[in-house]
Amino acid sequence: MSKPTIEQPKVFISYAWSSDEYQAKVLSFATDLVSDGIDVQLDKWSLKEGNDTYAFMEQSVADVSITNVLLLLDAQYEMKANSRSGGVGTETQIISPEIYNKVKQEKFIPVLFERGANGEVHKPAYLKGLLHFDLSISEQYDDEYQRLVKRLYGIEIYQKPELGKRPSWIDATPVVSTKTRSTYSVLKTNLPDRAQIEQFISFLSQIKEKIIRFMRDESLSGVDFDKYISAYANTRTIRDEFLQLMKYVSYIKNGEHYVCNMLEETRNIVNRENGLLNEIKLTLLHELFIYSIAIYYKNQNYDGLAYTLGKTYFTDDYSGNHANNFNIFYFNNQNMNNAVSKRDNKNYYSGTAQFWIENIDTEACSKNEFVFADLLCFNYAVLGKDYHHDWYWFPITYVYGGHENAMMRTFAIKLKSLEYLSKASQIFGYNEVQALSTKIAEIEEKNKTGKLLEYRYGNAFESAPILYYYIKSTDLGTLK
Repeated sequence: MSKPTIEQPKVFISYAWSSDEYQAKVLSFATDLVSDGIDVQLDKWSLKEGNDTYAFMEQSVADVSITNVLLLLDAQYEMKANSRSGGVGTETQIISPEIYNKVKQEKFIPVLFERGANGEVHKPAYLKGLLHFDLSISEQYDDEYQRLVKRLYGIEIYQKPELGKRPSWIDATPVVSTKTRSTYSVLKTNLPDRAQIEQFISFLSQIKEKIIRFMRDESLSGVDFDKYISAYANTRTIRDEFLQLMKYVSYIKNGEHYVCNMLEETRNIVNRENGLLNEIKLTLLHELFIYSIAIYYKNQNYDGLAYTLGKTYFTDDYSGNHANNFNIFYFNNQNMNNAVSKRDNKNYYSGTAQFWIENIDTEACSKNEFVFADLLCFNYAVLGKDYHHDWYWFPITYVYGGHENAMMRTFAIKLKSLEYLSKASQIFGYNEVQALSTKIAEIEEKNKTGKLLEYRYGNAFESAPILYYYIKSTDLGTLK
């Protein structure tokens, strides 16, 4: 976080004298600011009987030691400012030229302090074009107050990230041949169901063989990071053929079943191998699994999601067969992490995630859709009915999800709708919406009591988000 650029903030608070309750709320707000080291000019503290109120207002607004003027907005403030009546009207006459005459002004900060009876925002005409802080909603008051205090100390609330690299996919040419694309397209013709399924399984088997046989006649001795990255980059042809085939999964009855079987079989064969190539293949399977989740969600294939995330997978290793969850496809490739970080001379949270994101197949899904899929796996591990493993899937891409992982936030907020909650319940393996609501409430309570571990990178500020971060369990399904 950047250091404060204003060592001693000093603010003047402009507000309307509404009800006694409202004035008490303003006084409490001002007291909090003072407690947080911000000097506050407030009429109740600075004016005494016989003082010139106009002079006080004019001096406070013009005072160069005042770093910001906070305009606390409610219905009364809007009315008095627009009609130029009362103390607020006087202040408006002083303030409005300062705002209108300056292309860039940062001194005057509107703060939505109280909404109308129907939730409407009251803002005077001369402030319509200014962004505001919102302290009118009790559930978000603390977060918004902290944002405001940072702003008063001159701290950038949203810091522009470091300029990244040109995405490799911009200049990428298709690696899936026209012949392969044409061959796969037969799946959307009017073949009999059985013939269509057999053809789909055959295509999946070909991809499985390509993964198993990848660089079989070559070897990676020692960890030469450049060669390691190059080897993984060469799996792109296989990845893109898989994603090309996934375009047709919706044409196949229970197509996701055959995809899961192929990935499971491939994983078990590859897992018996040793060495660096084994790591590369397992990392590829990890990537392909996330893509499959992204594609199912993008196509609203909730049955496919429920099946893929809820299925029991069997691992076949030297100690025998073991029942497991989809976490069998998770692989932490430390060599890839180190290789990509060394390549760019940066300390990435995950070099693997960085490589995936910079080489995203935008024809299959967007970056945000890919990250959302990874987070959906994590949330299923926490909330899903059929996840029984003793550790959760860690979403290595979560730091690439943009501001507040907007797709996950949107998914969560939509759970207010009973219709959407029903779809989510299906995804998470529940037959009734109440079951998912109960599970979210249970996890929410665990978090409150400190019994739920946060999943995050060791040096990251934010943790991987769970649905209850964005919506309270009591709000689930409260709308149609």
